[in-house]
Amino acid sequence: MKHDPLRYVYLETTNYCNLKCTFCNREEVVDKLIHMPLEKWDRVLDKLKDHPIEEAKLMGLGEPFMHPKFSKICKMFKDYFPDSRLIVATNAQYKLNDNFKESLNYIDLLYISIDGYKDSYEKYRPPAKWKKLINFLTNLKAVDRKNCKITCNYVVNKENIIDIKKIEELCEEYNLEELRLNIAQDWSEGSKLDHNIEVSGYSKDQIKYLKENFQTNIKGKAPWNYSDCFWVKDGLYMTASGDVKVCCLNTDTKSIGNIFRDELKFILNSEKINQIREGCINNEPTEHCKNCSYKELSPLLNEILN
Repeated sequence: MKHDPLRYVYLETTNYCNLKCTFCNREEVVDKLIHMPLEKWDRVLDKLKDHPIEEAKLMGLGEPFMHPKFSKICKMFKDYFPDSRLIVATNAQYKLNDNFKESLNYIDLLYISIDGYKDSYEKYRPPAKWKKLINFLTNLKAVDRKNCKITCNYVVNKENIIDIKKIEELCEEYNLEELRLNIAQDWSEGSKLDHNIEVSGYSKDQIKYLKENFQTNIKGKAPWNYSDCFWVKDGLYMTASGDVKVCCLNTDTKSIGNIFRDELKFILNSEKINQIREGCINNEPTEHCKNCSYKELSPLLNEILN
């Protein structure tokens, strides 16, 4: 079963991060800190150039703007793929600088990650400071955004759900064009979450609250099954070291190849990925996908979105 041409890529160019978010398994997964050199980045893009990339997310387990040459990273991508949609996420826990401003020339969509309000924000994203975020947003109002759409990305859990209204007001105050809500997922391979929404951690009142007030803000698809997964069909996830993994959800799984050592066509059509792909298409997931965190969310999303 041949892999389709790549349309969606998730490319990590640095795994350095200035935060230790409580829901992130970065410290368990990253064993060597890397800023991908520009010459290696060019090799990555050259290997991808014959694929009809529609959308690229330059992020992963690191803070993208910690790469000292991130604006050049973005420019190089657009030089190769001028018509592709370039998406980046940032925690905004740094001084707004020229590296950031220059990057806006090339980024189509920027997510600013804000997963709580004041105390809850600092609780989930240590050692982030609310004041530092507000300073960033204040300075951002004076920056020429070019054609970049800047939004807020909010990871919802059963505790910070009470802060969503306040974040909605924050978006209006600082000209963030959209409030995107993502239900928190367990990204680890050993996740054993129950598919029953009654034990998902959300009360019926909370589900009703999300459905009645923020249904259009919730990002996701429901109903969803393994055959809907694009990762195994025309997607790719690459770490800063060049390791290629099946998707960005099971971040602690072993790689299926390395883009610097192996031919991309062999990685995408390896025996392992073919087994995983066939299992998903037939809705008979292999061990790799059995505990998919997105599949775990499907019943909850179905309650909210339908």
